[in-house]
Amino acid sequence: MDRMLVVSERLFEEASEIIPGGVTSARHPSKFVQGYYPIFMNRGSKCHVWDVDGNEYIDWILSFGPLVLGHANPRVDNVVKKNLDEGFCFTMVHPVQNDLARKLIRIIPCAEMVKFVTSGSDATSAAIRIARVYTGRDKVIRWGYHGWHDWSYGGSGTDREPVGVPEGIKKDILTFRYNDLDSLESVFKSNKGEVACVIMQPYEVSKEWPKDGFLEGVKKITHENGAVLIFDEIRTGFRIAMGGAQEYFNVIPDLSAVSKAIANGYPISAVVGKREIMQVAATTRISSTFLVNSFPMYAAIETLNELEEKDGIRYMWRLGKLLTDGLTDIIKDSGVEAEVVGVPPIPMVKFIEKNLERRELIKRTFYKETTKRGVLFHPNHCWFLSLAHTMDDVTKTLEVAKESLEAAKREVGIKKSH
Repeated sequence: MDRMLVVSERLFEEASEIIPGGVTSARHPSKFVQGYYPIFMNRGSKCHVWDVDGNEYIDWILSFGPLVLGHANPRVDNVVKKNLDEGFCFTMVHPVQNDLARKLIRIIPCAEMVKFVTSGSDATSAAIRIARVYTGRDKVIRWGYHGWHDWSYGGSGTDREPVGVPEGIKKDILTFRYNDLDSLESVFKSNKGEVACVIMQPYEVSKEWPKDGFLEGVKKITHENGAVLIFDEIRTGFRIAMGGAQEYFNVIPDLSAVSKAIANGYPISAVVGKREIMQVAATTRISSTFLVNSFPMYAAIETLNELEEKDGIRYMWRLGKLLTDGLTDIIKDSGVEAEVVGVPPIPMVKFIEKNLERRELIKRTFYKETTKRGVLFHPNHCWFLSLAHTMDDVTKTLEVAKESLEAAKREVGIKKSH
């Protein structure tokens, strides 16, 4: 059952000499179960991937979410290939931008205008810039993860903050607690007339569900204080609903940042929002050499078309429910202290054993065993459904999960609960 990772490990050793950390930080072996997860991959098809040693996996990570249609989707890739043959990076913009902008305006409730950028971090940073220009204020209240740019780490006061972020930037970044309107009120009160915007993930998978009235309350408090409300929908956009969490919860922000599932892995993101606010983007500088690339825009149009034509959101909810219900039953029967969290299109398993040492051992063993058996879950991050996953993939995954949880129980000596 053990999988050979000889080539992965050799490549990682070579990479560590020429690339800091050997890989980008989110994909570092230490973020998984080192020694058991592959480090390098070189092929993907639908929801299956192969590492450089030839091992095959059912992929529930999907490159942290972009591959909403699965790997190597022919509809999307073929339109990109055609665009590459025609040229895709011009001095002037390509007219396809208008087509994609109109599509986003139709799909996303808050969208009246669109500004294209390249990554999720670009989109949240651009939204902050727009809000600051519009309000003439500097301070930002944030909740959740918003990328790697300096501002997005300020104010948290946790050990997740990376080194190298200037204190001068941190002073303008404030935080509040999710599902706690009083904490938001308090931050506004302490910074009266200085806050440009509130940016938040409307729903974050590993946290609690928004309480009744919470998102509405955030919007009300934000507007009462003359600030702009921004929803970071990098994960939730085009997954829990076509229009994202704002459509699902029926709370419409002023601006929203979208990326990940928008183009099935091709590099594009966008800020969308109310015309009155978005118009100020033309008065500041939000630019990059590669923003005019047309092939990601073509990919986005085809991705969104495929999602709509195949009723993709409903499909991911239905298939995800079969997965999460199955996992819940397996966990309940095992006696392991764990729970399935999130929503069916974006689930994950959290281990909640009170003894930290035992919890980490159970968790590590479970994910080590699922990987050895050919199922790729992330141990510390939400998973993602795609239109490429099938009932066969769910069935196989549940079989592997049951075997792996039994192995984890044996590792720590847990007996069946009944």
